[in-house]
Amino acid sequence: MLNKKGAVPINGFTLIEILIAIFILATVLTTVYAAYTGTFKLVEETRSGDDIYSMARTAINRMTEDMESACGYKGSFKFVSGKVETGDLMELSFLSSSHLNFDDERSSGIAIINYSVVKDDEEDGYILKRRDELYHGETTEENEEGYILCDGLQSLTYKFYDGSEVEYDSWNSKSDLKAQKDKIPAIVFIRMDFVNPNSRDKPYRFMTKVFLPMAGNQ
Repeated sequence: MLNKKGAVPINGFTLIEILIAIFILATVLTTVYAAYTGTFKLVEETRSGDDIYSMARTAINRMTEDMESACGYKGSFKFVSGKVETGDLMELSFLSSSHLNFDDERSSGIAIINYSVVKDDEEDGYILKRRDELYHGETTEENEEGYILCDGLQSLTYKFYDGSEVEYDSWNSKSDLKAQKDKIPAIVFIRMDFVNPNSRDKPYRFMTKVFLPMAGNQ
């Protein structure tokens, strides 16, 4: 092909060459976009996992301190677990010297501590609440409804062990069972599963064993 002066050839692109170039560009852009979105998703998953880990660690630390301080009142012990009707969830109530009062730091004494589980109406999963009320025999000082230890729970279960390391699925110090009557367990195993938004079948799992020193004085 010649220019208007008929001297210098002008090189052009055929339609096929243009289409190939567009195809190559589209492939490169698609690869870059996929890499970008994949990295962004990984960052979000890592951040979400870090948040859950931090929340679980805080909750387990609080529960560990509460249970390690489990005690009796005038020689009588109270430690009762209960199964929640829906889901793989359990609740727990026990006497402990680990009383918290955010309004008066000087306040102390034996408290009845309760861990309850409620459905989260806004997010997937359940909420774990801690209630702490000073104990005076069969009466308690009414406190607020408690505060949230963690949310996003998929399951919360306990295993209990007596002084002979016999395992129990539940514990009731008010029962007639000799190993449990008016006693607290020697060890409590805690398992907490948190909802994994990317895979319901692969929750974030945290486990620990708590040793109750006061069990040796029963």
